[in-house]
Amino acid sequence: MEPNIPVGSEEGVSASMKKAVAGAQREQREGASGKWVAHWKMVHIVRPVWENVGQANQLGREFPRLTYSQQDADGLILIEAAPTDIRGARNLLSVALQYGNAFGQGMQAAALKPADFFGNDDILYLMEDMATGEIRLSILWEWMHKGAILTEDDAETGTKAGDVFSEGLYQTLLDQEYDKLLKASNKDVYDASKTTTLPIAREIANTYMLSEVKPPWFIDLLNINLNNLDLAVAKQRISLYMDTLVNEGKRVTENLDFTH
Repeated sequence: MEPNIPVGSEEGVSASMKKAVAGAQREQREGASGKWVAHWKMVHIVRPVWENVGQANQLGREFPRLTYSQQDADGLILIEAAPTDIRGARNLLSVALQYGNAFGQGMQAAALKPADFFGNDDILYLMEDMATGEIRLSILWEWMHKGAILTEDDAETGTKAGDVFSEGLYQTLLDQEYDKLLKASNKDVYDASKTTTLPIAREIANTYMLSEVKPPWFIDLLNINLNNLDLAVAKQRISLYMDTLVNEGKRVTENLDFTH
């Protein structure tokens, strides 16, 4: 999926288009025969990657077969060796909160970017949907519950490379990122949502993050709160979901407007 929304400064659009082309080239090399785009103006940016190959699809290519070793199985629950820094954590958390808020407002997909870049036309909005909302919060849960090691120093939080991404650090970032959303303009965070769906999005994200049992789907908690603007009701529904999950190993997926 190509999530870029090509609206911003000339420099920002140019830099993002280079990333989009590089991403398409990587996917083509790995065997993809095309991709979905979030904005129609991206079609002429990424289509040439496949046109230059000169093939309608890659069905005739052979790729290394997947392996199913014990090492493969063990790797499924490990944190991958990749940069783990405060900037990344802020971005993940900010967009996850915004996606939860947008979903509560009736939008299954929304053009979003981290709060620190509101008003910065050099950083483009990306189309976020259910999958990317899930991924962002899931990564943060993995960092916190598996003790991810920070790979860079951060002056604002005073953390150093080698420090653990702790629950206390997460709570600090949550408070800071949520405050930025409350202070954001109506363009980026609807004013009407700041006392309705945004607090519910925070409650859902925080419950997800603090649970020792990782919720299977962030979207479940959003779905059971559709059409609900009352934080107290949301807390009851979230509690019902988590209690059922932890104690019975089951998901609550029915419409609670009719069943409770």
